[in-house]
Parts: sequence; structure tokens; C-alpha cells
Amino acid sequence: MDKSQLASTGNEIDVSVVIGFRDWGLRRIRLAVQSIQASFGRFNGEVIISDYGSIDPQANKALAEELECAYVYTPAEVWSRSRALNAGFAISSGELLVSTDADMVFSPESFERIVETARKQPKAAFFLQCRDLPEGMDDEWVADHPDAWEELEQRSRLRPRWGMGGMMAISREGFFEIRGFDERFHTYGGEDLDFAQRARRAGFKTVWVNDPGVRMYHMWHPPTRAIVDQTEEGRETVERNRDIVYNDPSFVRNYLHWEHRPADAPPLVSVAICTHNRADLIGESIQSVLFQTMQDFEIVVVDDGGDDDTKAVLDAFGDERIRYFWQENAGISAARNLAAEKSRGIYTAVLDDDDLMHPRRLEWQVGGMVPGTVGNVGAFINFDDTTGDLNLIVSKIPTIETAMAKGSAPGHSTWMLRTNVIRALKYDESLTSGVDNNIMLRLLRSGLKLSHVGKPVTFRRMHSRQVTVVDGDRQLVSASSALKFIQWRLNPGDLNNIANAAKETGEYPQTAPRDEMLKDAALYLPDHLTKRDLVLAVTAGSSVPGTWEGDLVRAEVSAGSEETPPIALAIVRNATFADIVAARQANLDFTVVDKKMASETSPSKVEQIKLVLESAASVVASEGLDDAFILVKRDDAATGENIPWTVQIANARAVKSAVNDDPSWMIYGNEYWESEIADY
Repeated sequence: MDKSQLASTGNEIDVSVVIGFRDWGLRRIRLAVQSIQASFGRFNGEVIISDYGSIDPQANKALAEELECAYVYTPAEVWSRSRALNAGFAISSGELLVSTDADMVFSPESFERIVETARKQPKAAFFLQCRDLPEGMDDEWVADHPDAWEELEQRSRLRPRWGMGGMMAISREGFFEIRGFDERFHTYGGEDLDFAQRARRAGFKTVWVNDPGVRMYHMWHPPTRAIVDQTEEGRETVERNRDIVYNDPSFVRNYLHWEHRPADAPPLVSVAICTHNRADLIGESIQSVLFQTMQDFEIVVVDDGGDDDTKAVLDAFGDERIRYFWQENAGISAARNLAAEKSRGIYTAVLDDDDLMHPRRLEWQVGGMVPGTVGNVGAFINFDDTTGDLNLIVSKIPTIETAMAKGSAPGHSTWMLRTNVIRALKYDESLTSGVDNNIMLRLLRSGLKLSHVGKPVTFRRMHSRQVTVVDGDRQLVSASSALKFIQWRLNPGDLNNIANAAKETGEYPQTAPRDEMLKDAALYLPDHLTKRDLVLAVTAGSSVPGTWEGDLVRAEVSAGSEETPPIALAIVRNATFADIVAARQANLDFTVVDKKMASETSPSKVEQIKLVLESAASVVASEGLDDAFILVKRDDAATGENIPWTVQIANARAVKSAVNDDPSWMIYGNEYWESEIADY
């Protein structure tokens, strides 16, 4: 039996209620917790107090233990309800996840009925309209009148429904799908409305619980908003929060970094790779996934009867996110269906075993999910595996009209679809080629919609062994057959209308300039086709991996301000794919730049210095340090491979004192420095 249809009988948790808390009074939180616990009825519930930076956490923890509820403390200087709630949900185990506040009390049957309502509508987000109590009916009054529910009802004022607040509930799966509360919010307001809007964009119905047996009362206290609005910083924060609410159209958040990620949250994306005897190529494909800016993924590799060293190549990465499955040779469709079956991600990003991903592919496509769609596609760039020549391919935004006009589909390795859609449609296992065209036509014919991110998300390797070369004729036949199958019930007039509609309505996505996209792509071609440098920026004094395939040079750079932490700058010359992966795994800030030297030999000291200075100048520009100067001095004591120069970014005030205190400092760009570098 489906447990969602029954009340729990064991230790399973039906509902987890999280209260974000920060120095709001022990009596208030006690009343809130007790009212919730008393309203679970026949369901198993847990209350979690998420203490986000209280001054006296020990007293709060002791109260939580007394009330037999969970407690989690997060040190924090700035209040963030979003992060507080996420921290609580990170340790939760309920099927239904509920957020509320420490100044709310609930009527005796509230949560039993909320759970009952939620189980009838699994694809919905639930909200409870708040009833504000008048001045004087504060936590002390409520404590002195424990059963005064009728009076609370009579004297309370129903809060206008335009605000969310107070209580929100969503399934555990729904919470995972939109990645919780946006952790950019802090101080005051907006996170609740944002959460509700994103739930709607993700396809969840917004349901207000109007059951008369469910009541939530807001205990009176002096307003906190007024306090926030009294400071310039507070007003700026509120405005920034408002900007996110009204101007960020995405619905998946925290995908680049989710500070309070539940341990059982599935990967956001499964990268599905099907392969057959391409051990010599798949390693680079895997590397292009591992150095993604968005790291919330798994890689599902299905080996369709191969007998080479593919598994050994994958094992060598030592990354638990890479999951390998072998099957008897059954064809590409069966392999892709197995990948969909094994995928745990909410979305599946398709990748061929000889193609590469742009490092921002997952970030772009997750952030580019559009309400009402089941996924998106992107542009791709063909690259010649011998010459490195590039060719940008941008398809039209996929619609049934544009697809049926020619029977073609956007590049398969650019697709990111909801995993459950792939499982439902399935690749046609009677086909041995052109399977992407077939499933795309069926997807669009079924009424499902896709968007286009307008960016080159994959790089398609052109080589003698690719499927298009060795099996091109069969691909064309298969594509034609798929189109005829879809069209067979349409009369000639309908087909003509579709063709005309494709011409009239087919649109291309908005893209960056072609040259800009190609220049960017050239940085991420395989190692044998490009030369690049990796510029690393980390907090000074922190460790930088000591082993690189390229040449490591270093210098110390700081912004010359007490408020700005110094930056340790390191450059990996002739950086490889493996170096980019290492930088990502080390969680370093880095930039990939064009190789400045044409020479294959080790860089000279002058070239090293110039690169450091150029990198320092880019720091000045990126940080907006208009009054900054770059100071340089020779350090004869430096040894080893480290560059024997120190670079500091200083403001105008610091320059004079630095030069006076240490005459060896030189201002980059003056005549003396130019002569020095010439004589080096």
C-alpha cells in the first residue's frame, strides 16, 4: 500500500514543522511548539527549532530538550529566515514539510487537518491565512489563557491574503524540486512570497487552507519591520529582497550553492551518457561534467555491451557521483531507457560519449527553466578534432510546427528534460538510429513544451568515428520514418498548414554575438587543440593544490583595505582539463584565459611577471577599485617555483605610506618599473 494514503503507525514522520528562531523569547517559542505538537492528532509529527545566531543558544537548546523537539543551531551574524528554515529542513524527515514562525499558535486540530488536506493534493503548496491578535494579546496573555480559542477567533483580524507568511507546506519532493528557500534573502521579508511564486512556476497549485478547524493566530508584539526600516542598510536589504521576488523569473534556486542541503535530497541533474567502446574519448566528456559551475549532479553512464577499458577510465576519477551500468548490447534506445531508469536527478541532461559540455551548461539550463515547460535545449558548437575549427549551430525554439516541418530535433546533447518525462515517453527500442528525432516529435506532439536557452551548451566532436559519419544514412532514414509515423493521421491540408506555420512562427532564440560565443568555446576544447591559463584567486594563506599538470606560478595580491580580505593569486600555465577539474574540486575561484605565449617552452620570468600584473589589473577592474594602484617589489628571498615578486593592489592613501616605509615598492607603469623589467 502507498503510505501516503494511510496514517503512519511506526516511527515514520508524516510532517516536519520548522520554526526559524533568533532571540525571540522563550515563552513565545514554547507556546508555538506546544500548540503545534497538540494538533498532530493521529499523525506522527516533529517540530524543529532552527536557531539562527541567537546570543544564548544554550537556553534555547535546553527548552527544545524539555519540549522534546529537535534543535539545530547555526552561528550567524545576520538574520536570514530562508537559511534558518533550510537548516531546519536539512535535518527533517517528514513527508510533508511545513515552515512557520515562533510568534504563531495553532488551534488544536490544525496540523492533523493540514496533513489530510495535503495528502489529497500531492502536487500543491499549502498556505494558511494568518489571524493577527490586537495589542495586548501577546505571548503573556496567550500563556495566561491556554484554552481561549473562541476569544482568539473573535478578537483576531484576518490578515489580507496578498501576503503569504505564517505557514507554508509542501511535499518533501516539492521542496527538493525548487531547492528550498532562496538563501540570498536575509534580514526581513520576501522569502515566503518568493517560495510561493516559485512553487507555482514549478507546477504546484497554490492552495489556501480554509478549513474552519484550522486556525493560526499571530501573537502581538512590536513590529520588527519598523526597526529594520530605520537603518540605511536595512532598507537596502529589503529593497534587494524585493528585487529578487519581482525580477528573478527562475524557480530553482540554491543550485550553485545550497548551504543547508538535506542529506537525502536527490541530485538536481543526472547527466546521462551512453557509450560503447569509447574509453579513449569518454574521459574528456566526464571531465567536462566535473568542472561544471553547478556541482549538484550525478553522472549515469550506461555501457551498451562494450568490452574496452571504459569502467577503468571512470573508476580512475574516484568520484562517487559517477555511476556505471553495463548491459548486453541492446542498442542506443535501450541504453538511454536504462539511463533514465537509473537516474535519480529531477532533470536529465543528455550527453554523448564523444561530446563536451560548456562549464556553465548545467547552470544555464537549470536557471533557464521556464514555467509551463518540461525542459529546454541549447545551441551547440561543432569542433574538428584535428584542426580545432569551430562551427556554431543554433536551432529554432522547438515547437510542433518547426519539428514537423522537417522532422528534425535540436542537438540531442543539448537537451535537459524532466527525468519523469523521459521515463514516460521512452526511447523507441525498435529503432537503431535517429532515436532523438523520434522521441522529440512524440514529446511535442503530446503537447509538452520546451524552451531554448540561446547559448552553446555542448561542443560536438567531429571525427571519423562519430555516428553521423559511420551511420549517417540510417539516421536520415530513421528520422524520415519517425516523421511519417507522426504525420500519418494528418491530411495534406493539415501538413501544409503546419509547414506554413513553421515558416511564420518559428523563432530563433536571442543569443550573444557569434564571435563572442566561439571565442569562449575555444577555451574549453580538448587539451590537444588549445592553450590556456588558469588564474586562481583564493584567500591569502589558504592552500592551493600543489600538483598540477600545467606550470604553477604564484604571487600575493591584496586589495589594500582592512575590510577586504587579501587575495592569493596563482596562475597555472598550459592548464589541462584535469587542472580545471582540480580547481573546481578544490572549490577555488578561477578564470580560464587565453594562452598568452606562443612558445611551448617554460615561461620566462618576465612573462610570468607580466601575466601576474595583467591578472592583478583584472582584479582591480572586477572589484571596481577606481582609485587602486598596483604595487610591485622584488623579493630576493623567494625560492622554488614561486615568482620572486610580490604584487599588492592598494588605494591612493596606502600607496604613499607603502613607498615611504619600503622604498623597494614600485608603482606598476612608472618609468622606473619599465626599465627594471627590461633589464631583468
